[in-house]
Amino acid sequence: MSAVTATSPVPRRVRVPSWLDVRLVIGLMLVLGSMLLGARVVAGADARTRVVEFSADLHRGSVLTRDELGYARAAVPGGAANYLTDIGAAVGRQLNRDVVRGELVPGAALDLPPPTTSVVIPFGPDAAPKVAAGDRVEIWLSSPACPATVVLADVTVQAVHDSSTRSFGSAQGVSLVVELPTDLARRVIDAMAVDGAVLRAGRLRGDADDAADLVDLDSCRAKK
Repeated sequence: MSAVTATSPVPRRVRVPSWLDVRLVIGLMLVLGSMLLGARVVAGADARTRVVEFSADLHRGSVLTRDELGYARAAVPGGAANYLTDIGAAVGRQLNRDVVRGELVPGAALDLPPPTTSVVIPFGPDAAPKVAAGDRVEIWLSSPACPATVVLADVTVQAVHDSSTRSFGSAQGVSLVVELPTDLARRVIDAMAVDGAVLRAGRLRGDADDAADLVDLDSCRAKK
C-alpha cells in the first residue's frame, strides 16, 4: 500500500483596492459629472433678474414715488438693459404713458419732469368724485359772474387729502394735490381768489382733448 501525500491548499490573498482602480475612477467621474450637471440645471432654472415693477395702476403724467414701486424677479428677454433695476432711479421721474400694476418699469416710459409747482386745491362736499393718486381730472370754476369755466383741462392727481384736517374747506370736502407749470399754478390760485368761486372736479378717462383752449378767467370776476 502506497503512502498518500496530502497537499495543503494555497491561500488566496485578498487584494487591497487601489485608488487607481479603473472602475473606481470611472465611478467617481460619473458622480462628479452628475453633480456639475445638476448644479447647472438648478442655476439655469432661476435665471431671473431683479428689476423694478409698478405696484399700482398709474396714468400718464404721474410723478413716481417710492410707495408706487417695488422689486420683482423676472426672466427678462434680452437682459435687463431696457428695465430699471434700482428704485431710486425711478423716484421723481414722470410717466409718459399709462401703466398697470405688476408691469416692469422700462426706462423709455419715464421722463424728467419739467419745473412745476405743487398746488393744493380744496373742494367742498360733492364737488369732486372719489379719486386717488394717479387719476386724471378736469377742474371747473363757477361764480356769480360766470357759468362753469374750465380751469384745468387735464391734470394728474399726485395726492388726496381729507380737508377736515386742514384749515380750509368743509369738514366733508377733499383736497387734491397737483403738480403744475408756473402759468397753470398761477391760474389755479387766481381761480380760488375769485369772489364766490366754486370749484368742481371730474374724473377723466381716455385721451385728453388737446384742442380745448383755456379761456381767460376775468369774466368770472364780479364787475365793480
